[in-house]
Amino acid sequence: MAVCGIIAIGTSNGLILIFDPSQVLKLCLGSTSLGAQYGAISALSLNNDCTQIVSGFTKGQILQWDLETGKLLRTITNVLPHGTTVLNIKFTDDPSVAVCSDSTGSVFELSFKRSMGTKTCEARCLFSSDKGQVCCVEPLRIPEDFLEHPAAQYSLVAMVSLKKLLVISLKPVLQVIHASPFLKTDPYCVPVLAWHFMLIKECDDPVLAFCRGSSMTLFHVKCTGESLECVKIMEANHQYDIVNVKWMNSQTLLLIDPLDKLHVLDRESQEEMELLDLPDMQLIHTSSFLRPLTPGEHISPTLAEIGEKSTYQSVCTHGGETVLLGAKSVHVVSLRTWEERINFLVKQDCFAEALGLAWVFFNGTAKAVFGLSGKKQKKKAIVANKVAKMLLNYIEISLRRCPEQGKLEIMEEHFQKTIPLCVTCCFKFNKTDLLFGEVYDKLNYNAVALGVLFECLEPYILADRLKDITPLVVKELVVYYEDGGMLDALESLITHLDITTLDLHQIVLLTRKYKLFDALIYVYNKGMNDFITPIEEMIQAMENALKSENTDELVAVGNKILVYISCSLTGRAYPLGVISEDLVPVVKTEVFSCLTRLHSKNADPDEGPHPYIRTLLKCNTREFLNVLALTFEDMQQYSQAVEFLQIITDVLLKVMLESVDFTPSQIGCLFTFLARQIAKTENALFVNMQLFDQVLDFLCNPEDGTRHTERQQALLELLQAGGAIYFDEDKLLSMAEKMQFYQICEFVYEERRLYTSIVGCYLKDAARRDQVFGYINDVITRADLTNEEKIAFQNEVFCNIQELLTLSPNRTAMLILQKFQDSIPLIMETLQQDSKLLFDFLHGIFNPRVEQWPFKDASLLNHEFHEMYIELLCQNHSDQVLGFLKLSDLYRPEEAVKIVQKHQVYDALAFLLEMQGNIQGAFSVLLEHMKSRLHTLTECGASVMGKEGPAIHSSDSGFVQTVPSLLKQIIGFCQRASDTLDTQQKEELWFPLLDLLMSPAEHLQSSPPDQVINSMKALTKDVLEGMAAYIPLTDILQRLIQDPVYSVGNYGEIKGIILGMLDTFVYEKTLLEATKSLLNQDLHWSLCSLRATVTRGLTPAHKLCGVCTQQYNKHRAGAKIIVFSCGHVYHTACLQSRPTPLAAPLVD
Repeated sequence: MAVCGIIAIGTSNGLILIFDPSQVLKLCLGSTSLGAQYGAISALSLNNDCTQIVSGFTKGQILQWDLETGKLLRTITNVLPHGTTVLNIKFTDDPSVAVCSDSTGSVFELSFKRSMGTKTCEARCLFSSDKGQVCCVEPLRIPEDFLEHPAAQYSLVAMVSLKKLLVISLKPVLQVIHASPFLKTDPYCVPVLAWHFMLIKECDDPVLAFCRGSSMTLFHVKCTGESLECVKIMEANHQYDIVNVKWMNSQTLLLIDPLDKLHVLDRESQEEMELLDLPDMQLIHTSSFLRPLTPGEHISPTLAEIGEKSTYQSVCTHGGETVLLGAKSVHVVSLRTWEERINFLVKQDCFAEALGLAWVFFNGTAKAVFGLSGKKQKKKAIVANKVAKMLLNYIEISLRRCPEQGKLEIMEEHFQKTIPLCVTCCFKFNKTDLLFGEVYDKLNYNAVALGVLFECLEPYILADRLKDITPLVVKELVVYYEDGGMLDALESLITHLDITTLDLHQIVLLTRKYKLFDALIYVYNKGMNDFITPIEEMIQAMENALKSENTDELVAVGNKILVYISCSLTGRAYPLGVISEDLVPVVKTEVFSCLTRLHSKNADPDEGPHPYIRTLLKCNTREFLNVLALTFEDMQQYSQAVEFLQIITDVLLKVMLESVDFTPSQIGCLFTFLARQIAKTENALFVNMQLFDQVLDFLCNPEDGTRHTERQQALLELLQAGGAIYFDEDKLLSMAEKMQFYQICEFVYEERRLYTSIVGCYLKDAARRDQVFGYINDVITRADLTNEEKIAFQNEVFCNIQELLTLSPNRTAMLILQKFQDSIPLIMETLQQDSKLLFDFLHGIFNPRVEQWPFKDASLLNHEFHEMYIELLCQNHSDQVLGFLKLSDLYRPEEAVKIVQKHQVYDALAFLLEMQGNIQGAFSVLLEHMKSRLHTLTECGASVMGKEGPAIHSSDSGFVQTVPSLLKQIIGFCQRASDTLDTQQKEELWFPLLDLLMSPAEHLQSSPPDQVINSMKALTKDVLEGMAAYIPLTDILQRLIQDPVYSVGNYGEIKGIILGMLDTFVYEKTLLEATKSLLNQDLHWSLCSLRATVTRGLTPAHKLCGVCTQQYNKHRAGAKIIVFSCGHVYHTACLQSRPTPLAAPLVD
C-alpha cells in the first residue's frame, strides 16, 4: 500500500487499485495477465505530487505508471537478480530517483531518465547482500515547507540491516553519514524507520526514529557547515515489542505492537497517551513475499522470521493521518484537533475535564496538539474564545438543572459545583469581562447562584486581582454580605474595592450601623479626603464601650484607632496604601489638631478638657504613648515636630496629673515617655522638673500599700528611660527602702557600684531570690571589678552563706567550688556548728544522684571532705552511700569501712570489703544482712498472723520490697567473685546462699510463716541460674538431694527446679554439639580450599622471563622455570643469579 493524497493498494493478482481520500475507487492499473507473468505486487510507492506510482513484484520486476493517464511508463526487469522479490521500493524527494531492496537484502538506487525519446532506468547498488541483509529502507521526503533546508541537497536514505543502522546521502556523492551497530538483542526483532522534521533549538531539522524490539532511538541529523552529522538525542524502552512506527506530528508517534495494538506516544516524555485495540484489523504482513520462488533461491531464516512480523507495506502516513491495510478493510487513524478533543469531553458532560484540557492548551503544555497553529498570543486568544463559549454553555446547563424545589443548601451545593470553576476559568483565561457581562446577567435571575458567585469573587478581590467591578454589582454584593451577616468579610472587601465603584451613602450607613471602622476610614479617606471624622466616631465608640464596660469592643476599637493615628501622622494610608504627598502635611496638622482639641463637637457641659486624649489614655496608656513616641521618631525631619511634641506633652500632663482616674502604672508610663522624649530632643522639650518629684512621692507613698509591684515597675521604667537625673539619689534610695522597692534599690546601688548591697536586695526580694546565684556569678566574672570590690563582695557572700544554702544547697556549693575554692576551709569552719547546713553544703557538691558526676571541681577537695561527707550521708541518706563510694575514689578505704560499719550500712560495707579483696568478709556481711532482713520479716509476719489470721500482707509487702533486691545484689557479688576463685571457694559462696533459701528455718531464730518460705523458694531458681555457670550441675543436684528438708520424700517441691536444670543441661549440650559441628565444617572447608589452591595448575601470564627477557621455552635444554601464582615466570638460574630481591608482588 502507498498513500499520498490518494490510496494505492496492490493485489496478489498484479492489480493496483487507486482510491481517492473518501475511499472511492478511481483507477485500476495492470491486469491479471500481468500478475500471472510477474506475480503479486509486493511493494508500492507514490511520488510527492501523486502523478506517478512505482510497483515491485514478487518475481523481481518493477513497473512505473502515470496516474494522470493510467499509462505504463517503464518496465524494469534487469535490476534485481532473477527470482528475487522486491521487498521495499520508495521514491525519494527527487521524483526521478527511487530506492528499492530485494529479498536477498541488497539495496539499489533507481534513476529514471529519458534519452532520445526513450524512457530508461539506471541502477546503482547501494548495499550488497554480501555485506549483510537490509530489512528496511526509508528515504527522507522533504515537505514543501522545508525545500530550502540544507538537507534537501543530500537526498538522505536510512536503511537497517540485520547488524547495523546506516544513514547515507545519494547526492552530491554517495557517502555514509552515520553507521551504528546493534547491541546484543533478539536477532528476530523487526527494525523499523520513520523520518520527520522537528524543531530543535530554534531550528527545524530532520529526525529519524529507529525502533528494534522494545527500544526506540531518535537521531537528529544536523547540518554543520558543508557536512551532516547524525546525533542520538533520545533512547527509551517500552513494555512491548515495536513492529512499526509512524510520526503523527512532530510531538506524537504511533507505535504498533505484535498484537496489532496502536500506542499513541508523546515524543518528549515517552508517555503513552492512548491505546487503540483493533482486533479485527488483521494487518498484512510481509511473510508471503519471503518464500523461495525457485528451487535454488536462498532466503535467510532470520529475514524470513522478520517477515512474519513486519508490516512495512501495510502502514503509511500522509497529512497527519495514518492508513492501515488489513486483510478485509482499510483503517484511517488521525489525531483529533484540539477543539475536537474539547468538544468530545463537553458532549460527555465532562465540563471540568474539558476546561482543564483547555487550560493545558492555553499555557502551552499540552501534548499531541493538532490544529492549533500560530504565535503564542494568537493561540491563547483562540483557546480563550473557545472557553468563553463553553462557560456560557456550562452556566446555562447548570441553571436548567438546578432543582426548582428543596432546601437552599441543596441549591447552593448544586451551584458550588459549577460557579467556582467558571470564576476560576474567567481569571485564568483573562475573561473577567465575560464574568461581569453575560455570566452575571445569566446568574442574576437566581439569588442562590448570585450569592455563590459573590463568595467566589472574595479571594480575588482581597488579592487585588479584581478592581474593575461595575457599581451595580458592588452594590448587590454589599447587600448580599450584609444580609448574610458576613460583616468581617464585607469590611475586608470594601477596603480592597475601587472607591469609584462604591455607593458612599450605602457604605457610610452600613459602617456606622455595624461599626466597621476599617471600611469607614477607607470611605472617608479615599472618597472624601476626610481624616478627622473616623477619629471622632471611633472615640465616641470607645467612650460608649467604657461606659458599658464592654472590654472586648474597647480593645478592638482602641487598637484600630491607635494604628490609624500612627499611620496618619507618618503619612501612610490606613489600612492600605499611602497618602498622596500633597495631602501629607494637611493630614498631619488636621489629625494632631483633632487629638489636642479642647472639647469635642456637641460637647456636654460636664465634659472635661481634651476628651480625645483622655479617652485614649484610659483605653491603653502604654500603647498610646508608644504610638506617639514612634510617630515623633518618624516626624524628626518635620519642621513642626518639636512644636507638636510640646503641645502634646502639655496636654498629657494636664490630663493625667489633674485627674484621679489614672493608676500609678499609667502615671509612670507618662513620665517614662517624657524622660525619653527629653533625652531625644536634647532638652528642647520643656517640662517642669518639680513634676518628677511629685511623681516620686506619688509612687513611693507609704500610706498607699496597693499595687506595690505596679508602682515599683513604673518607677523602674522611668529610671531606665533616663529619669534618674531628675531625682535626688539619696531621697530616692531612702523612699525605695521604705517601700521595699528592691529593684529600685538595686538600680541605685548599681550606679554607685555597691554590689555588696545588691546581694541583700536579691535575698530580701521574695520574687527574685532564685536569681541571686546568677547575679553573684555575673559580678564575679566582671572584668572592671577592682580588688577591693572583689574582696568586699566575697565577704558579703560568705556572710550570707547560710541563707544561700537554705535557698539552694546544690547551687551554693557549686558557686563556692567554682568561684571561692580557696575559702572552703573557712566556710566549713563556719558551718561546723550546724550539721544540717554542713551536710547540705557537702551534699550539693558530692550528691551522687545529680548528673553528671563526678563534678570537675569536686575532685579538688581532699579525702577529709569526702570522708566527712560519707559520715553525714550515712546519717541522713544511707541509701545513697553505695552510689557515692562507687563514684568517688578520693576517700581512704580503711576510714570509710569504719564509718559505714559504725552506721551499719551493709551494702556499702560489702562493697568496700570487696574492693580490699576480702571476698569472704564481704559475702558474710551480705549474708548476715539477708538473714537480719528475713528475721525482721519473720517477726512482722508472726505478729500479723496473731492479729489478722492467715493473711500476712505486711510481711509479703516487705518481702517484695527488700529481699529480691538484696538477693540480686548478692548473686551479682558472687558472680563477680567466682571469676577469681577456685572450686572450693566458689562452693563456700554459693551453697550457703542456696541453703538459706532452701531451708530458711534452720538459719533463723524462729520459723518464718509459710507464705514467706514459699516466696523464698520461688527465688531459689534465680540462685540456681546464677550459680550454674560456676558450679557443676552434678554438685548442685547432689546438694539438693542431700538437703534434710527433702529427705522424707518432698521432691515434688523441687521437681520444677530439677527439671529446669536438666533443660538447661540439654540446651547447653545441644548448643555445644552445634558449635562443634560448625567448627568442624568450617575447618573442613578451609582445608579443602587450601588443598585446591595448592594443587591447582599455574598458567604463565607472559612468555618472557622477567629477568633475562627471553622466552622461557627457548632457554638451554633441561633448564627449569618458576611460575608464581600471579602469572610471572622466571628461569631458576636467572633468579639465583639476581643480586636484588624481586620487585614484582607475588599475588596469591
